[in-house]
Amino acid sequence: MTMFNTSLADSLFGGSKSVGSGSFFSASNFGDLALIKSGVYTKMMKSYVSKMTEGEGTDDSSTDTGYKFKNSVSEKLEGLRSPKDTTAADKANKALSTIKGAASKLEASAKALSEMDFDTSTKEDMLKAAKTFVADYNSVLTSTKNTDNESLSRSVKWMKDDIKARDKMFAKIGVSIGSDGALSIDEEKFNEANLSDIRTMFSGSGSIVGKTAQRATGLYNLAANQISFNGGSTLYSSKGVLK
Repeated sequence: MTMFNTSLADSLFGGSKSVGSGSFFSASNFGDLALIKSGVYTKMMKSYVSKMTEGEGTDDSSTDTGYKFKNSVSEKLEGLRSPKDTTAADKANKALSTIKGAASKLEASAKALSEMDFDTSTKEDMLKAAKTFVADYNSVLTSTKNTDNESLSRSVKWMKDDIKARDKMFAKIGVSIGSDGALSIDEEKFNEANLSDIRTMFSGSGSIVGKTAQRATGLYNLAANQISFNGGSTLYSSKGVLK
């Protein structure tokens, strides 16, 4: 037998304690019901719809539901696509392809560095992997410098903020952050750095390098989706990428 919570019943249907304070059958709701019956809500809705449509002065007695909205979903979607001018569209997609390629390289180098075996690897191996990561990171910043895609710009900012928040730890292993967010590595300081500090910054998916790999994956997907969207695609794959 299903048990029914009495407090829930009171809140829905009213009780000695709830009728006067906003229950389903409170006086305010009876007032709303009276307004609905009088047609006030219907008139308000039609007035609102008439302002959203191309035709002015829609008659209150109209039953036509085929209103053509000025700001339709299709128009909004079309406005997000690349310019109809072929040259401009090609230029936009070329820039997105560059970002996509740079993000793919950063994802690979960041993952390789974060998954390195720091117990068996030499400092030379670590430095080589770190330099590749730094170069790929800087390439992403360069490729996205002039993008007007808000989602890409925001994601890059988040990635740069993640790095900047760890500037002191990076300094311990010879990695400095420029005013533009670009990284540079001092080989001598890196070779003199403690292995524990290097491991903290680089090792594992939870490290800053591991998180940067995740950011790079997101940038890749954003660029790929925008290219597909510009080409007219609107369907997503099981991985959440436009196909």
